[in-house]
Amino acid sequence: MGVLESIIEDRRLRILGCIAEMSNHMLNEDVLLRAVIATGRDTDHDLMRDDLTFLEKRSCVRVEKLPCADGQLWKVVLTPTGQRAVQGEQTISGVGRRLTS
Repeated sequence: MGVLESIIEDRRLRILGCIAEMSNHMLNEDVLLRAVIATGRDTDHDLMRDDLTFLEKRSCVRVEKLPCADGQLWKVVLTPTGQRAVQGEQTISGVGRRLTS
């Protein structure tokens, strides 16, 4: 595995982790973007949507697309599969693994 793949997988795991930190396991994409950037992961709106689409295809999140003034706002909900990935209980190809001690 290359360095770029590791960075992408880590960013996806961090996305799941940020959602998992919420009591309702739900965030909108704008707040999620800021949260992921705050963890030191480099991303932007387009990368975030690409990662969310990737994670949705692997049943880690559910995306609800809500209409808004400038297009759509995505509401992202963590699924049980995504929760297991965050906790290190399930391996998802393309998503980093949580390192446990």
